[in-house]
Amino acid sequence: MLIPSGYVTSYKNLGEALGLHPRVVAYCLKVNRDLIVVPCHRVVYSSRELGGYSVLGKNFKRRLLEVEGVKFEGNKVALGHFIDINSLLKGDNP
Repeated sequence: MLIPSGYVTSYKNLGEALGLHPRVVAYCLKVNRDLIVVPCHRVVYSSRELGGYSVLGKNFKRRLLEVEGVKFEGNKVALGHFIDINSLLKGDNP
């Protein structure tokens, strides 16, 4: 997996890595029908706040992330769980 369990990245960061506008990334994840193979719950806003999550909603998305070990600071993902995909692609560890 590009985004390891226990971590998230942003639509913007993922878009930069793929050469796509963040809204295109968001749309592709929105229409994703295989939530297990494509773990779209690991992509959040640049502000580290949760975006939508299919018909299951933000609360379900948050619970999935918590099960994976992601910590929150209020409504935001804790900074230590936010990764830069570009760094990962260069071989840096999260």
